[in-house]
Amino acid sequence: MEGIEKMDYKQIINEMTLEEKFNYLTGADINAGYKLERFPIQRMRYHDGPFGLRMKEKDNSHQEMMEQKIRSAFPNAVKGEEVPSTAFPTGCSMGATWDEELIQRVGNALGEEYSAYGINAILGPSMNIKRHPLCGRNFEYFSEDPYLSGKLGSAYVKGVQEKGVSACPKHFAANNQEYGRSDICSEVDERTLREIYLRPFEIMVKESAPWSIMCSYNRLNGIFASEHKKLLIDILREEWGFDGIVISDWGSVKNRAYSLLASVEMCMPYQEEAYGQLQDAYESGIIDNEVIDEALTRLFDFYERTRGVYEASACNFEVHHELAVEAAKKSFVLLKNENQALPLDKNKIKKLLVIGECAVNPYIGGDGSSRVANPTQVDIPLDELKKEMGDETAIAFMGIDKVDAYNNEIGPMETEIAERASESDAVIVFANQNFACHSEAIDRNYIDLPPNLEHAIKASRRVNDRVIVVLNTASAVSTEKWGYCAQAILVSWLSGQGMGRAVAETLTGKNNPSGKLPETFPKHLRDVKSLENYPGDRFKVVYEERMMVGYRHFDTNHVEPAYEFGFGLSYSEFRYSNLSLDDNELKFQIENVSDADGEEVAQVYVEFPDNSWNSHPLRELKAFKKVRIPAHSSAEVQITLDEDAFRYYSEALDKWTTEDGIYRVHVGGSSRNLPLCIETRMKQEEYITNTEYLKMR
Repeated sequence: MEGIEKMDYKQIINEMTLEEKFNYLTGADINAGYKLERFPIQRMRYHDGPFGLRMKEKDNSHQEMMEQKIRSAFPNAVKGEEVPSTAFPTGCSMGATWDEELIQRVGNALGEEYSAYGINAILGPSMNIKRHPLCGRNFEYFSEDPYLSGKLGSAYVKGVQEKGVSACPKHFAANNQEYGRSDICSEVDERTLREIYLRPFEIMVKESAPWSIMCSYNRLNGIFASEHKKLLIDILREEWGFDGIVISDWGSVKNRAYSLLASVEMCMPYQEEAYGQLQDAYESGIIDNEVIDEALTRLFDFYERTRGVYEASACNFEVHHELAVEAAKKSFVLLKNENQALPLDKNKIKKLLVIGECAVNPYIGGDGSSRVANPTQVDIPLDELKKEMGDETAIAFMGIDKVDAYNNEIGPMETEIAERASESDAVIVFANQNFACHSEAIDRNYIDLPPNLEHAIKASRRVNDRVIVVLNTASAVSTEKWGYCAQAILVSWLSGQGMGRAVAETLTGKNNPSGKLPETFPKHLRDVKSLENYPGDRFKVVYEERMMVGYRHFDTNHVEPAYEFGFGLSYSEFRYSNLSLDDNELKFQIENVSDADGEEVAQVYVEFPDNSWNSHPLRELKAFKKVRIPAHSSAEVQITLDEDAFRYYSEALDKWTTEDGIYRVHVGGSSRNLPLCIETRMKQEEYITNTEYLKMR
């Protein structure tokens, strides 16, 4: 760390007793490592969550200097309570921005706050693929697509580590459901594992070099991730070049010695049996001084990288709140906008009815370890909407309790809704699922809205054509039962403490929505391919759908979704033209033919040759770029396709390779709206022998 003299860690390791070494390889409590009392080394701390800090102002790992630092930086913090921190948009929301530069700035802000509190590592980002829409933790994850996940994860990691705090991407690997996560075995073939589930981590490791990574609870093809030498050594370290530390997920280590042999440097949290396991393994020769000292060397390298967090620093919560609002605005996805129902014109809307508890008590994040317990402030959608519409618009509110929303009785409420909706110029329904649907350790059972919210939407539409639905959701929701009743549908996700203002400014046109779906919204749950083998039994889940995850399945197998991957409307209208490809350099034009300045996410998909003797998805996302284009203007977009855009993972060769043939490169605004296409020829990098081919069969 610049300005801080580097210590002689090799000498410290030589002077440490075996007891000190064993203790240092395991957590001392829930969030902190062991304190080496004989050496001038601070305790290291690792904290949730990926979207804002969750930490009590006074905990066992705080030393006096840490308490003084917190008290100086945050004088209003209450002892014994959760410290204040900015609640940024969750992963589902960040994924919908498709904006690497923005996510890097969010990472910067998170790094500043964690550094100000003296935290060495932020336990995030969550990099797992949304294999199935029912996963309760999907709100933490960026996307169903590995490329999008990898690029946004890289931006996040860069942003955090620029502030001297380690990012800790998780959960490595194939942890794609909460059901049975502690010991379930994810059975995945090698090609699917490489192309779908490891790929986002590979992109992130190679592009942003995280200083730590978290292994997952589950078993992968029979071996616990915390003991998986192929995963953590052969692939992560030797193949990808990772040089940081591996931290276990909390309580995932079954045997500390075996996890140490698999290169898990830090076992979290404190485990009483860990010391004895290390001692027994050492005495029996299973582990030796070389293994122990190598792990300690990596831990001290990590300490050196993050030593700056022990120095005085502060952060600006007001600036961070504005960034949280900006990030929320850029994440909103406009699914539907018939007859220009949006934006609302306050000069024409004199009576507005707002329905739904999330208008006054929004879901800004999910539950579990990533929950931000004490956000610095929370913008309330109804209050912010009143500010934007002004005194000339009378806004009425009807709440539907978040629990009672699951009551299927129609009752007098629907009659009252119809009466009040008939007197209004427009109706806005804030719709949500139960909070338990967005939580760690629990998977949801359905993708429908609660019955009473569906009734509210339908009752409103019977008497009012201008019904607008705001989906305060963490993942895909079915619109089949009620979507036809809404003129406009806006997905606001779980988008952090600035969501309220962001929603109000989007509904009234101050913000032009530019988000795109990072996951497919199916018409029916039965349309999801992985439903056939989800959640598996108590001990095993087989990924039989292989690479047919999300849009890869829907597009390849011609299954019509409600809204496809990459989809998102805008108050602007864009047209694509003039595509060219020269030496992997794509160029094309996007014209904004509307009166509104806007942003478009240009998406590039590659289609493998027709004569391929391998099975491939129809098309796969290989590049994207978010472009701001003023009204009635054009922009020339340039995107470079790297070599990986034309590669697949060959199980026969046990490596990434390219096939010989004609590839089609598609460009457009979603996985199914691709007006531009150009062909290019690639040569095969390495040929497969007959013997190798037979192994594949």
